[in-house]
Amino acid sequence: MIKVGFVYFDYIHIIPHFIGSMAELYNDPNVKVEILVPDIDHSYLYKSLELYNIPKSVVKVLPTYLYKRIAYKIQGRKRPSNQYIFKKHHKKLLDYDVLVFNVFNHVHIKRKNRNKPKFVFLMHGAGDSDYPFTDEFKPLVQEFDLITTAGQKINDLFAQNGPYPNTKIKICGYQKLDFVKKVQNGKKLFNNDKPVVLYNPHFKSFLTSFHKFGLDILEFFYQNKDYNLVFAPHMNLFKQSGRMPLDRNIIDQKYHKADNILIDFGSSNSVDMTYTYNSDIYLGDVSSQVYEFLLQGPKPAIFLNAHNFDWQNNVHFQNWQLGKVIDNIDNLKEILDTRGQWFKEYAEKQKKAVAYSFDIDPDKPASKRVAEAIKELALSQ
Repeated sequence: MIKVGFVYFDYIHIIPHFIGSMAELYNDPNVKVEILVPDIDHSYLYKSLELYNIPKSVVKVLPTYLYKRIAYKIQGRKRPSNQYIFKKHHKKLLDYDVLVFNVFNHVHIKRKNRNKPKFVFLMHGAGDSDYPFTDEFKPLVQEFDLITTAGQKINDLFAQNGPYPNTKIKICGYQKLDFVKKVQNGKKLFNNDKPVVLYNPHFKSFLTSFHKFGLDILEFFYQNKDYNLVFAPHMNLFKQSGRMPLDRNIIDQKYHKADNILIDFGSSNSVDMTYTYNSDIYLGDVSSQVYEFLLQGPKPAIFLNAHNFDWQNNVHFQNWQLGKVIDNIDNLKEILDTRGQWFKEYAEKQKKAVAYSFDIDPDKPASKRVAEAIKELALSQ
C-alpha cells in the first residue's frame, strides 16, 4: 500500500491545483491518501471534496503545540506557523511514501535521504514567473524528486534555468481545468450586457500594478458606466493574515455599491475561473490568470507596466506579447473602445501561447496524469 500525503497549508486558491489528482489516488485501492492541514477552518476544502464524493475523513488535522496555540490566541493570529506544526509532527510526516506540495514549505521537513518520503511539487499556475529560478528558490526546487507542470513552456523555462539533475520535471497538464468542469458552467456577473473587464493585479509589491494604478482604475470605471469591472486581485494582496497585507478599507464603499463594479478579495469565485471565463477584456500585470482567461479563445488583453520593466525580450514576460502594454491609464477609455481593431493582431499569438502553456489531452485528464506520475514515483527505487 502506497501512502501519499497532500500538504495543504495555503489558501483556497491552491485547492483546484491538487484535489483532482488527490481524488484519483483516493480511488486507487493500492493507495492510501490523506490531506494534511493546519487546525483552521476548511469549509471550502470540505465542499470541494463533496464534488468528488470523498469523505471528510481523508483530511487529517495537524495541530500545533499547545503553547503556540495560546500565544496565537493572545496575538490574534489566525493561521499557525508551518514550521512548528511540521516540527511537532515530523515523525508522522516521514512515514509517508510521498509528500505532495504546492508551495515551498517542504523546507521544514528534514528527510534522512531522498528515498522516503519522496517530495512532489505540483506547479500551481501556467505563467512566466521567474520565482522558481531565483537564487532564493532554486536550491529549494532541487529538493523535489518530481515536479509536474501544465505544459511545454514551463518545462522549457526549467531547461533554460537548469540543470536539475536529481529532479524529474514532467508535463501532466493543468488539473485545475478538471476541477472547473465540476463547478463552472458560466455565470452572468452583472444585470446588463455591457462588456466585462477583469482587473487582476498580482500581490507582490515589486510586480503589482495596484499600488500605482489600482484606485485610479476603480475610479475610472466608477465614472465610465459603459463597462463593467470585476476587481479580483490575487487573494494575497488583501489577505487577512500574513506579511503586510493591504487594508481592505482603502477601497471606498462607493465602489462596492456601484452597479457596474464587482469587488472580490478572495471568494471561491476568484479561484474557480468564474471571472476569467465570464469576462470579455483582461486588465492586469503579471498574473498567470491571463492564460486561464485566454483558454476561452482570443480576447483583448491589456497589461500595466507599473515598474518600467524592460520586458520585450524577457522570457518571464511572455504574456505581455499577447496584448497592449501601457505605462499609464490616460488613454484607457480609447484603448477599451478600440479593442475590436487592435486586438486582432494578437489573436494568433494568443492561440499559440495557450497551446504552449497548457498540454491538454482530451483522452486523459490532467488529474489522472498527475496521479499516475505520483504513483510511478512512489514505486521507483
